[in-house]
Amino acid sequence: MTRNNLPDKLLLISCSARTLAKSAAKAGIHSVALDFYADADTRAYADRAQIIPQSGIGFDRETLLHHSNTLAPAQEFPLVYGSGLDASPKLIDELGQNREVLGNRGEILQTVRDPKFFFKLLDECKIPYPETQQSKPESPNNWLIKSGCSEGGKRVRFCAHEQVADDEYYQRHVKGDALSVLFLASAGDFRIVGFNTLWHVGVGERPFLFAGAANDGNIGAQQRVNIESYVKRLARSIPLVGLNSLDFMVDKEDCRVLELNCRPSATMALYDNDFTNGILAAHIRACRGDLEEPLPRNAELVKGFHVVFAPFDIHVDGSIVWPEYCVDRPILNSRIAMGSPFCTIEAEASTTEKVKAIIFEREKRLLKLFLSQPLGQSPVL
Repeated sequence: MTRNNLPDKLLLISCSARTLAKSAAKAGIHSVALDFYADADTRAYADRAQIIPQSGIGFDRETLLHHSNTLAPAQEFPLVYGSGLDASPKLIDELGQNREVLGNRGEILQTVRDPKFFFKLLDECKIPYPETQQSKPESPNNWLIKSGCSEGGKRVRFCAHEQVADDEYYQRHVKGDALSVLFLASAGDFRIVGFNTLWHVGVGERPFLFAGAANDGNIGAQQRVNIESYVKRLARSIPLVGLNSLDFMVDKEDCRVLELNCRPSATMALYDNDFTNGILAAHIRACRGDLEEPLPRNAELVKGFHVVFAPFDIHVDGSIVWPEYCVDRPILNSRIAMGSPFCTIEAEASTTEKVKAIIFEREKRLLKLFLSQPLGQSPVL
């Protein structure tokens, strides 16, 4: 049964399903959320939240299929997925057997995540991107090794003399601001949701982990026109549906495309209030052929969020009173290993720089609740 082209129930699968579950609740949709954490906020918004163990950078296949079938029967629960399945596009189609998939099918992800196909597509669409090649560069300086399934930068690393795997490639390191554009797509058409500044942090041997964003992509008018034209060409070349995001670098006056994420990205959290029933409702309607225009946004207010990676082992006990600016809060008696995602800090201000400053101060205050010694500079800000 549907109302206003929305289902009553959803199966949500993502590395962290909290944003999806929150937006589903705003639209009055009941949900079962499967992710890596089943944190306190996800449990508050979803009817049921279940931890699925990791396998590599994605989900354990057998456990995910088992809980999907038992907790969310296919005939009753359409699927919306976020991150965590990029490296397993065939798993999306397995999950979609006898189940409506509200998002791009696995074959779309499989083709877009193939470096040879993707960069050939960019060439055909006349979309610029950083210098890219399959063979090892003569000098590794200023080169990166990337994967078509990097999942938030988890497999991006600096190039030494390492040979790439089949799904990897070499790309020249472009220094500059990393940004993205979030958009809705359906039947070759699209709607721009917003431009975002992306933040990254180095954790261990992973120098480019995604760590947050602000909905203030600081680019010029002509650059925005160029990016919109790139989105238009891609939407007409690939049968994209629902929420998608295009990552790019600002290189002087040029915008060079890095990757296309054919699923709702973490930046959707910045725009949930820009749609009457939430952004997930707009995603669902776009998947069903109805593109929705975002509401006018308060351009004077910048929203941002930052993922806090634990700088030391953390035990979450009952003595902590969580500040209101924290989301993705671990459940009681959780143990967070150093270097793992701990929680997310949100902030609003008049500029991106002020948002970053507020987040840094809030992060310091938060971590002081768990450790009394002075803290150093935040690695991401």
